[in-house]
Amino acid sequence: MFILRMEENIPFQIKSIIPLRERDEQFMKLQELIQLKKNLLYDKQKILKTISKQNHFLDIVKEDYSAYFNYINQQKIDQIKALELLNAYINDLTYSGKLTKNNIEDAKKEQIKILKEVNHIKTSINNIINNT
Repeated sequence: MFILRMEENIPFQIKSIIPLRERDEQFMKLQELIQLKKNLLYDKQKILKTISKQNHFLDIVKEDYSAYFNYINQQKIDQIKALELLNAYINDLTYSGKLTKNNIEDAKKEQIKILKEVNHIKTSINNIINNT
């Protein structure tokens, strides 16, 4: 009995096409992988662009906040200086003898208020500095 193999029945040209088909399939798979990688890189590029814009925006916000903080801090320091000057003036009036007894008592009460306000402002400045 004579058995023919399948390969023996296939002409030479068809046999060579099969490996080409496999190569084409591999090539197509590689093309798909390349396209997926390109898409991934494009997506990452978009994300990076967005992040860099946000980072630039945050830098601007930080600069604005820093300028505002410095302005507020300077205002508080100026308030303290003004209250200390007022306190010194009240001291001068009290010890100069130009005030009556009632005026001296009122001046001392005002000095206590001024010193409390100075302490309040200093505490406020410390809180701002510690929280930033």
